[in-house]
Amino acid sequence: MNNKNSLLCLILTTTALISSCSDSNADTVTETVTTSSQTDSFYDSLNADYDGYEFTFFNPTEQFNCYIRLDFEEQTGETLDDAVYERNSLIEDKLNCTITEFQFEGDTGWGTQQQSLCTHITQMVMAGDCDYDAAYLPVSFQPGVVTGGYLTDLYTIPELQFGEEWWDNVINDSLTINGKLYTASSPLHFMSLDLAWVLLFNQDMMDELAMEYPYDLVREGKWTLDKFNEYITGVANLNGDSSFTWDSNGSAVYGIAEHTGSPTAFIYSAGNQLLERDGESFKFVGNTERMYNTVDKLRSLFNVSSGNAYQSNAAMETQSGYLYAFSVDRALFITCELKATLELRDMNSTFGLLPLPKYDESQPDYITSVNHITAFLTIPVTQPDMSRAGTILNALTYESWKSVLPIYYDVSVSQKGLRNDDSIEMLDIVRSNRGVQFSEVFGITTELSTSIQTVVNSNQDTIASTIDAGIPKVEENLKKVLEAFE
Repeated sequence: MNNKNSLLCLILTTTALISSCSDSNADTVTETVTTSSQTDSFYDSLNADYDGYEFTFFNPTEQFNCYIRLDFEEQTGETLDDAVYERNSLIEDKLNCTITEFQFEGDTGWGTQQQSLCTHITQMVMAGDCDYDAAYLPVSFQPGVVTGGYLTDLYTIPELQFGEEWWDNVINDSLTINGKLYTASSPLHFMSLDLAWVLLFNQDMMDELAMEYPYDLVREGKWTLDKFNEYITGVANLNGDSSFTWDSNGSAVYGIAEHTGSPTAFIYSAGNQLLERDGESFKFVGNTERMYNTVDKLRSLFNVSSGNAYQSNAAMETQSGYLYAFSVDRALFITCELKATLELRDMNSTFGLLPLPKYDESQPDYITSVNHITAFLTIPVTQPDMSRAGTILNALTYESWKSVLPIYYDVSVSQKGLRNDDSIEMLDIVRSNRGVQFSEVFGITTELSTSIQTVVNSNQDTIASTIDAGIPKVEENLKKVLEAFE
C-alpha cells in the first residue's frame, strides 16, 4: 500500500453471521459488525510503532479463480477490494507500518506453477534471505517446504493469538502435529473459503421435474447420500443423443455435473477419514465398513454409463467443462467449490446452494471439506523479527474477520453469487463446519486418495483391495512427516 492517503475511509456497518470454530458442533451466533474506525478493545493493547516498516506478503498472482488479493494501492470501487484496502489502511495507521504484496507468477501448468511458489521460498531460505515477511503457499503440492525446515512453527510466536475466534481454529487444529503448526488458515486470505466444496442445483429444472427443493431436508438433518441418490435417479435423459458421451451440440441431460476431484470431498463430508489422531500420533482408519459403504454409494451416484454423472475437471473456459454443462441446463446438480457461485453469475436459470450430504441421518453435523490445494499462511524461518510479524499478522487477521469477512459472505457471495434467501441460509451451514484433511495437505494420503477417486469415477468394485494396497505407502509417508514435526 505504498503512497496511499493515510486518511481512513469508514467501512459500512455490516451485519454478519460469525460462526464459532471451537468445535464441530459449534452454534452459529449473530454479531453486529461495527465500523473499523470505532474504538475496539482489541486495539487497546495494540501500541507498537514500527517506524514505517514495509511488511511484505508473498502471494500467488492467481489461483483457480479464487479471491486471494491481500493489498491494493488504491480503492477500486469493488466492495470487497475496498474493504481489503480499508483493513490494511487501518492497521498501517495503528502500527505505523506499510502493507505490501508481492504477487508471484511462477511457472505455468497445473502443479508445476504451485510447486514453483514453494520452491521460490525454499531457495530464498537456503540463501539466508527474507525478502517476504509472510508467504501464502499451496504446501500440498510440495510438502517438503514444511517438512524440510524452511518454515516457522507458528505456535512459537505468542503474538499470533491462535484459539481466538478470528482464526480458523478447526482447520488449524487439524494442521497441528506434535504441538507444532507450520501453516495456518484465517480470513486474512479467502482461498480456504472459496475452495469449500458445495452442491448447486438447478431450481428451474427441479420445477419442470416437479421435485421439492432439498432445503427442508437439509434443515431437518435428512440430507444424506441416499436422499441425494433419490434426486439423481431417473434424471438422465438422452433427449435424442446416441449416448451419454458429452457433445457440446447435443441435448443429453445428466443428473450431476461432477468435478472429477470431488469424491474425496464427499467421503470426508460423510464423516470418513484415512488417518485419525491417536494421542501424539495417528492411526489408519480408512478400512472401515462406513468407508466401503460410502464409496459404493458414490459409485452409484457418479455412474457415467447410466448418465447419472458427466465427469470433467474443466470449468467455464471450454464447452466441455462441468461448469458449462450445468450453466446450460444439462445437469440437475453440480459438485463445485463456493467460488463457482460467482463464476455462474451469468447463468440464466436460478440455482440453489446446498452442503454436501451426510452419510446418514445419525451423523450429527454437515461437514464442509476445504480443498487441500489451498494456499495457507506461512512465515519463513529467516524472518528477522517474529514478534513484529506476529503482531501485524494477528491485527490484520482480526480486522479481516471483523470487517472484511462479513462483506465477503454477505455481499460478494450472498448478494452477487447466490439468488435466494434459502441458499444464503444454506451458506451459513456450509461455513459453520469447514475442515481440511491434514493428510492431504502434507502429502501423506495423496496417492491413496487419488486411487480411491479412480475407484469411484471408474465405478470399480475394488475399494477394499485398493485401500489395503495403499496402507504401506501411507504409513511410510506418515513416519516421515512425524519425524519432521519432532
